[in-house]
Amino acid sequence: MSADPSTRPELPDELAPGQAFVLRILWAAFIATQAIFAGVLVFVGAEIAANGDPEAAASMLPIFAALALGSAGLSLFGIPGVAARQGLDFTTATLLRFATAETVGIFGLVLGFMGLDLAYALGFLGAGALLILAQLPSAQSYRRYRDDVRNARSHRR
Repeated sequence: MSADPSTRPELPDELAPGQAFVLRILWAAFIATQAIFAGVLVFVGAEIAANGDPEAAASMLPIFAALALGSAGLSLFGIPGVAARQGLDFTTATLLRFATAETVGIFGLVLGFMGLDLAYALGFLGAGALLILAQLPSAQSYRRYRDDVRNARSHRR
């Protein structure tokens, strides 16, 4: 694989048959992980409360909140632009967006295991789920991404 994005193959005009379906399955799975994380926190909450360190968790809250905001911005704005400039395929760019959005919920899971109040931890998980929810793969999002890749290539020439 060449490091030069202009040598990567041109993206097709439309998504391949079944590609949107597979991406939607993965999209739903990433959302489901947020619900699973929330369930784990709710079911082990009493154990965490007995053994956690809420003060340490509260001191980490601003750091994790800043990291979560950074991850959200990267997922919504950073990855699409960088991936388009690099000429990455739509599936790779989409999975990177899902993964960075999922980190918001993972921050909440970690804080919850540290003993932070459950409402805060679930807030991170809800925000992660909403970020992923907002990124439903569609033919329209593919065409927008494909046009961004083509524009990035034309600016390089």
